[in-house]
Amino acid sequence: MPTNAWPFWKTVPRFDREYSAKDLLRAGRSWLRKNGAGRPEIEHLFALDHCQFLRSGRECLYLILKILNLRPKSIIGVPLYCCASVFEAIAVAGHVPFFLDVDLDSYSLDEEFLRRHAQRLDALVVVHTFGYPGNLKRLQSCLAGRNIPIIEDCAHALFTEFDGRLAGTWGDASFLTFGMHKPAAAGGGAVLIINNPDLASAAKREFIRLGRESSGQELRHSLICWARSLAYHRVTYGALLASPLGRYRDEERGVPDGDELVKIEQNWSPAKIRSVDQVLVAGRIHEFRRKMFVLAENTQKLRDGIAESSLALPEEPAHGKWNHFMVPVRYPSGKDRESGRRLLTRRGVDTSPLYQNCARNARWFGYQGGCPQAELAGQTVCTVPNHVWLSDAEIAYIAESLRMSAPVHQAPEIEYLQKSAAHS
Repeated sequence: MPTNAWPFWKTVPRFDREYSAKDLLRAGRSWLRKNGAGRPEIEHLFALDHCQFLRSGRECLYLILKILNLRPKSIIGVPLYCCASVFEAIAVAGHVPFFLDVDLDSYSLDEEFLRRHAQRLDALVVVHTFGYPGNLKRLQSCLAGRNIPIIEDCAHALFTEFDGRLAGTWGDASFLTFGMHKPAAAGGGAVLIINNPDLASAAKREFIRLGRESSGQELRHSLICWARSLAYHRVTYGALLASPLGRYRDEERGVPDGDELVKIEQNWSPAKIRSVDQVLVAGRIHEFRRKMFVLAENTQKLRDGIAESSLALPEEPAHGKWNHFMVPVRYPSGKDRESGRRLLTRRGVDTSPLYQNCARNARWFGYQGGCPQAELAGQTVCTVPNHVWLSDAEIAYIAESLRMSAPVHQAPEIEYLQKSAAHS
């Protein structure tokens, strides 16, 4: 007998409450004193010689591509199943994204696809999507000995490990982000990490040129972060989700066209992290490290709870350590996902169809098809809540709701992939 659906005030938001009044006050004190903190924590954690705090992950990627000093219009390999801001940063840096397919078991790059197209690439972006570690040694072997720069996008991957080392320490350069809905969410900010010592001089020159936001911009940013976080309290979020505003929660911003990209490039100047964000970073890093054990337990309970259903959840990696920041669940088809999400919403469990428009967004940057597994991921995957404050009974309720949302049939996924590959 299924458990009764929760009322709206018990709704579990897709993301956690990440910015409190206490954080606002602490940021305000930093703003008044014009100081930040956190750099020693990052340097100790990663044993770094060269790093720099910036405002965002996209600015980090843009600056890394500048530091690499690639020829104009270089071909940058990037997973199609990815945030559009990654595509935008590549284009604004003067290069061309080359879209790569993904493995549906790990959401990392598909090795055979990468092997077939390796000769075309001038650099490669490896994204540890959902905090799940890509197998960096195997991906590197797919390059067939080509010594091209590898950039790690660790936006989801704080404390994720590959082969006993932290993600972000393998590639030539990498970046972590601290924006809202990231593992160590501090409101904003990111850290650019240089691992290849040959890039140190170029990095230093770029870092010296970085400016800062004005005091007024920093204060406005803190107030916006606090206001946004208020919406993720269970009662508030449940009321918003139940209202007509709920239908807008999955809206994505429009992707810029060619003319807009030119304007963005003319006005885009990477800047140092805001002091109001940097002062929170070290504490957030320690908080997330303490959460990881509980998050991993929650994931296993959800995996056990849907084991006999038609839903798929990644297994624990043999090649590394997943930080369990996000829990992706894959439905057999896009139609099944949408009907399943509607049922989950009615039962007070919010979900996020992350990167659902990845193929549409990529077309603005030249994508013409050819990545069927990544397209399928965009249509069939959603993340489910995984918060440390959820009780065992609440985790069991989410698993029960997922089972109820799962179709009893298996959609012809393989047939879809074959047809998509044939059309491409």
